Amino acid sequence: MATIAKRTNSSGQSVYQAKCRRKGFTTQSKTFKTLADAKTWARQIERSFDTGEALGTKGRAAHSDQTVGDILKRYRNEVCPLHRGGEIDKERIDAWLEMKWTKTPIMELSPTILAKFRDDRLRTVSAGTVLRELNIIRAALNRARVDWEIPVPECKISRPKAPAARDRRLKAGEFDKLMQGCERARNKQLRPAVILAIETAARQGELLKLTWAHVDFSAHVARFPITKNGTPRTIPLSTRAIEALQELQMDRPASDSTHPKFGHVLWRYANDRSSLKHAFARLTKRAGIEGLRFHDLRREGVSRMLEKGLNIVEVSQVSGHKTLSMIQRYAAPRAEDIAMKLG
Repeated sequence: MATIAKRTNSSGQSVYQAKCRRKGFTTQSKTFKTLADAKTWARQIERSFDTGEALGTKGRAAHSDQTVGDILKRYRNEVCPLHRGGEIDKERIDAWLEMKWTKTPIMELSPTILAKFRDDRLRTVSAGTVLRELNIIRAALNRARVDWEIPVPECKISRPKAPAARDRRLKAGEFDKLMQGCERARNKQLRPAVILAIETAARQGELLKLTWAHVDFSAHVARFPITKNGTPRTIPLSTRAIEALQELQMDRPASDSTHPKFGHVLWRYANDRSSLKHAFARLTKRAGIEGLRFHDLRREGVSRMLEKGLNIVEVSQVSGHKTLSMIQRYAAPRAEDIAMKLG
């Protein structure tokens, strides 16, 4: 933290002494004739602390053995558990810790190293995935720099262009193909899971966390106490959704079972976040359907609700979207349906 004190020099003139201190760095001070000059210099030194440029002997010694991996591990252990999607971030960090670039000493981290990571990832995954990964890395480095007082160099790199919003919906005949493919699936919870995803327009994570305690058959509603945006919501259940839940109830283990996962509606998938996604990928391959993801079923559900005549307020209550722009991203009316209305 910078402090500026007014002094009198040997000639009897007033001067201003600026002093900058920060844990892990060598204290720096300088005297100026004007207060404005002292403030300008102090801001520059504070910035050099933030960017890692002002690495005095003390600063280097304190963090000479720190690596990028050490920063990511601490972020994984201390910060990720506080985030709703922290488990996904932890999995990504665990994978990075096996890579060579995370062994780089933190003092030697440079834009070139992060740019190479970005380019290597772009060869195997989408730009959207790389953007999410760069966000995690940036958050970890910022946390180290600001909260943990580790002199992390500032490494700004260009970011890949965000992909266009998806508009994939079920095409004619694809729902029947999915149902037929589910008949050949070993896990009999896959079929009702697909139906629930469309009928409730719920996110995959919300469906996996849904428990029987939050399903009210008599009122035809279900409650999602934990959602992506942090706002719990209660949604109505269509007749088809009720039938899917009743099908799942038939697969429910004996009531005397004490394992916590048996309280989940989709208990066969509840232990592994990615198991349902992978099961759906195998299903689409088996059914001969290309370019369809499990999350696209949420868009299908929102679009069907609008086509049935529900207004925006009603749809947002079900889907959990807080803004019209978000609903517009997920609602994808078919051009042929619009053409029919136009005549």
